Amino acid sequence: MENLRTAQLPGEHAGAGHLDDALVDAYINEADHQHLKSFPNERKATLIQRILSRNPDKSMELGGKLDFERTLRRLRRDGYALIDIQLHETAFYSIWFRKSNGVMDWRRIEVAMVLWELRGGDCTTTVQSWFL
Repeated sequence: MENLRTAQLPGEHAGAGHLDDALVDAYINEADHQHLKSFPNERKATLIQRILSRNPDKSMELGGKLDFERTLRRLRRDGYALIDIQLHETAFYSIWFRKSNGVMDWRRIEVAMVLWELRGGDCTTTVQSWFL
């Protein structure tokens, strides 16, 4: 079975090297790395625990070849910042965070998880979001 190390991601060129390098170089920019390093581990653990304890408020599954890259660009444009990233054998996920204005000037936290996975030779992107 083909895995992520041999699959070609959207925007990845054949022979680009290991998946880790290709993903980091192609999709995660310097600002993302800086925020990832500076975000407190305790806060990240708390947010991840909160989102795992409840169902997402919104969930979408996308099947296009460019959906992963478009989703990351949209999250950055909308003010989300990267707080966690994980590479697995046939999947890659990232968690994004932002504070936004809620109702009547109450601030709320929005968390989005973007999951890219290889399924039977095709790639899918799943986006889930929570309002905390």
